[in-house]
Amino acid sequence: MFLTPVDSDFFYGKVLFFSTSKLHALDDYWSKNSSHPTHEQMHQIIESVLIQRGETTLKQERLNLISNLEKSFSISNPVGRLSANIISFITKILIAMKFTKNN
Repeated sequence: MFLTPVDSDFFYGKVLFFSTSKLHALDDYWSKNSSHPTHEQMHQIIESVLIQRGETTLKQERLNLISNLEKSFSISNPVGRLSANIISFITKILIAMKFTKNN
C-alpha cells in the first residue's frame, strides 16, 4: 500500500516546515526502520526536501565515503589499487543488499 497522491502532497507540505536538523534525524530513522513501502515513500520525500535545501542525505554521505576510500586506496601502488577495487566492489554489493532489504 502506497500513499495516495493527496496524502503524499499533505505529508510533503508538512515536511517542508520541519527544521533541517529534524529532517536529518528523520532521514536517519527511516534509513534504519523502513519496513513498508509507505515508509520508503515517506523517506524519499524527506530525502528530496533535504536535497532541495542543499543538504546531503545519509545515502549521499555513504557514497561519498566509499568514493573517498576508493581514491585513498588507489593512490598507493598496483596492489593497493587492486585491493581497493575489490574492497569497493564488495562494499557496493553489501550496501546494495542492505538497501534492497530495506526496500
